[in-house]
Amino acid sequence: MAGLCVLLAACGVAEAVDRPTAAPEVDPEAVLQDEAGARGLDHIRFLSADSLEGRLIGSEGNRKARDYIAGVYRSLALSMYEGTYLDPFEFQADDGTRAGSNVVGYVEGTEQPDRFIVVTAHFDHLGMRDGEIYNGADDNASGTAGLLMLAEHFSANPTHHSLIFAAVDGEEGGLRGARHFVSDPPVRVTDIMLNVNLDMISHNDSVLYVAGTYHTESLKPVLDAVGAESAITLRQGHDSPDLPRGDDWTMSSDHGPFHAAGVPFVYFGVEDHPDYHRASDTFETINQRFFLDAVETVKQAILRFDAQYY
Repeated sequence: MAGLCVLLAACGVAEAVDRPTAAPEVDPEAVLQDEAGARGLDHIRFLSADSLEGRLIGSEGNRKARDYIAGVYRSLALSMYEGTYLDPFEFQADDGTRAGSNVVGYVEGTEQPDRFIVVTAHFDHLGMRDGEIYNGADDNASGTAGLLMLAEHFSANPTHHSLIFAAVDGEEGGLRGARHFVSDPPVRVTDIMLNVNLDMISHNDSVLYVAGTYHTESLKPVLDAVGAESAITLRQGHDSPDLPRGDDWTMSSDHGPFHAAGVPFVYFGVEDHPDYHRASDTFETINQRFFLDAVETVKQAILRFDAQYY
């Protein structure tokens, strides 16, 4: 037996057994991205939870969503306007005066702080109908979560121009929060270079649409370049008045009031799907990988737009 051990050692077997295995190299950037992605999915999970009861404007669940978003802003140390992230508003509905609140914070630009890109996503949804909760995971917990992920990234990596993050309320009842933002903005509308709107960015396997280039052709080369490098298909369209009714998305979400005020926009979203405006729009029915790739695509677009305008 002793002779066998000597023989094995002589052949290098002992060294092979005893030699420690080198630890695999870790990419710090990849780790950070994985952690940020997990937080983004947690945002969707919270915002679409049953406890928020569909986030109908004016409801307790809506207020929970509002306060959650403000809490994330606070943790990121986003700057405030007039000492608060909350921007309340009122509007007239069929049943009388109703109230909502946008959640607004910003990251000051490093070179041109008085010029702005406004990132929007609505956080309200349909509430409850016939005892069923309409959770609104894709519509639009996903866009709101994407906005929060972008705020997290750019709070640590400011752009040349200032970025305003506006989680808007009351989209489902007529773009109320976006209309309020544009009619009573924290900055001059003429200083807003671009609106980037996120609405439904998690319920597809491969295709993310972006509207806006029909109205502002100078945006197209930037989006062409972003699409060429994206992990998903970025398809431009849904913004021409020549399209059939319902296929022109120019005024279909919170970018509409910006467009009406003369502000160029890009709207990222997916087409309607079987869970759209149904109780089945839950966290379990989103495509998590698609969502994360969509947010990365929007981030790259913002970086390129910031560089183009600079």
